[in-house]
Amino acid sequence: MTSADESKTDNKLFGLKRDDAELLGMAASAIGLSILYNLLQESMFTSDAKKYTALITMMTSLTYAVWALLEFKQELSSKAKEKGTTPIGIIAGMRGTATDYMILGTLLSSGMYFTNWSLKYLTYTLRVLFKASKILPTVLIAVMVYGKSFGIQQYINIVILAVSIVLFSYGDAIGKGKTSNASFDVFGIVLISVGVLADALTSNFQEGTLFKVRKASKNEVMMAGSVFSALYMLAVMVASGKATDSFTYLMENPNLALKVVVSCSAGYFSISFILKIIKKAGAVTAEIVKSVRRVVSIVLSFVIYSKPFLSWHLIGSIFFLLFIYNTFMAKANKQKLKKVTKKVQDIDLEELKGMNKPTNGVKS
Repeated sequence: MTSADESKTDNKLFGLKRDDAELLGMAASAIGLSILYNLLQESMFTSDAKKYTALITMMTSLTYAVWALLEFKQELSSKAKEKGTTPIGIIAGMRGTATDYMILGTLLSSGMYFTNWSLKYLTYTLRVLFKASKILPTVLIAVMVYGKSFGIQQYINIVILAVSIVLFSYGDAIGKGKTSNASFDVFGIVLISVGVLADALTSNFQEGTLFKVRKASKNEVMMAGSVFSALYMLAVMVASGKATDSFTYLMENPNLALKVVVSCSAGYFSISFILKIIKKAGAVTAEIVKSVRRVVSIVLSFVIYSKPFLSWHLIGSIFFLLFIYNTFMAKANKQKLKKVTKKVQDIDLEELKGMNKPTNGVKS
């Protein structure tokens, strides 16, 4: 027989409760992989490689497609095992249509392409902030197209984020040219705004059509959308006459392919760990982890790539931290409300059961 002390030891890992240790490991992995992704991405876009936007976007899409394909195959095998049947093929197991994924591929490739293109004119730090601002067009599209409603606090938080981006942009504009990595051009703002809008359209299309209507899985959507995205980028290179030049550059600089594969793989699995954290500990904990990785990525970007940090950046950082805090509190309040609602429903159910029970031998 196992003693109580032995049982307690079995439930611990590195001196922590096993669940806490596993959660800490997932959080550290999500943050570490995200930092690796951002550092490698910034190293690419502060080199000559930034001239080959379509090539980098194509390789990024291919990397995501391969990992999603492997996970989708595993998903189909697991479903077949549960049912005791033979696993079906990839195409047969897909729920979305070719038209769905042609649209998704257009949106995915546009989001990545325009964002990558903007890095010829903007700092990577500003890219991180703009990517966080995807919430702005996402909310607008959800309200205008899908008729959703949001609270006043969410709108205030969007304004806070917008102020943060404006302050950072102004800081970059003033600091332009002070170091080799300090760059700013209004055209870059236009490009990344298009990229963010495409990202927002992607999120709404995935949620509204592929997840809710088609009931497609995350792995299927990522796999198929990324395949079309890669094909579109190849078509862009061929149509623009830059395919030969792009592949020649890749052959002469094989480390670019390595950086793309490693960085995108790190980004892909960072997201996977975030999803596992949501499943294990809820959205609030996941939001804390996401916030930490954003802040750490911004700090390291300034430190490693020697960009000027001006008073405008400091004020912008304060607003960004306020945005993160408000986002965290909104998630926490939402989760708290769900728990209270569930508790009330459970109490009402118990009362209903009590009313239906016969008392003192009298039939109800």
